[in-house]
Amino acid sequence: MNKGYAVFCDADRHFYDAPHRLVFAEGAGDSLYRAATLPVPEGWTSHRTGDWLALRPLDHTLPSQGWKIHVSACLDDAEEILDTVRSYCLGQDVAFKFVPSRYLLHQRNAKYADRSASGKFITVYPADDEQCERVAGDLASLLEGRPGPYILSDLRWGAGPVHLRYGSFTLRHCYDEHGELRPAVEDGSGTL
Repeated sequence: MNKGYAVFCDADRHFYDAPHRLVFAEGAGDSLYRAATLPVPEGWTSHRTGDWLALRPLDHTLPSQGWKIHVSACLDDAEEILDTVRSYCLGQDVAFKFVPSRYLLHQRNAKYADRSASGKFITVYPADDEQCERVAGDLASLLEGRPGPYILSDLRWGAGPVHLRYGSFTLRHCYDEHGELRPAVEDGSGTL
């Protein structure tokens, strides 16, 4: 059995369901991080997608791809790290998303979790390379010395839980040489 399926067994003794649906179910509010329950600030919008709760300024349009910043966290100080990053991003008008509950973060960091998502607690979306360098540096300073899992797909930035990687900000696909649909980013000529 694919061990990644185990998290879908938590929903019910008899049926599979997506773990994030449990977190947002009626009566499950006590499992959410405080930041997930706060009102959306004026001039911002939010939306849920899968395991994520995303916030972005209304007047910002993100590029389709670029450098993204991931912040990892251990369960013990995740809420404090989230409060720090949220406050910073709101103050700097930088779009971000986060895993909204301790339960979902635990599932992401569990032994048999999907390795491609493991460690990713917060994702920050800088508008360009210059902003990325500034934001990554600021977050690295704010979170220096904090423990957090290494994110396998990323490069660690500084001495804390801040990581970077280049990737798509929007879901884009193309067919590979075998006719399989694959996630894609543009190359220098604009080809996926």
